[in-house]
Amino acid sequence: MCSGLGISRTLDRSVGTVRKILRNTLQCYPFIITHVQELVPADLPKRKAFALQFLARMEVDNACPWNILWTDEDHFHLQGSVNTQNCRIWAGENQFQMQPLSLHSQKITVWCGFMAAFIVGPFILGRLVHRVL
Repeated sequence: MCSGLGISRTLDRSVGTVRKILRNTLQCYPFIITHVQELVPADLPKRKAFALQFLARMEVDNACPWNILWTDEDHFHLQGSVNTQNCRIWAGENQFQMQPLSLHSQKITVWCGFMAAFIVGPFILGRLVHRVL
């Protein structure tokens, strides 16, 4: 699996030309590798209960979503995992490519949160911070 940029460098052709050949001649399209967490049937009642509880809370206090601290984190793996934001696989059909990750691979975590009026973080978490920075 090569990138359009890698192919263009190898063939000494523009990226646009390579993409046209991949798409028009070879009938290939760019697909993204997806990291997934499995949802099991037991998750459905919990998700439905949360959604109903949230809707009921909004009926009582319409400003409720503005007072929630929304958070997210990202894990940066140190063993060369692919950043799927920038990775495309060119193929004739979607291969539903998944990238397995070791459960305990070395990584650092960056956490951030926000509310309507302010941002909290980002914070770098993990014991490996001093080796990376």
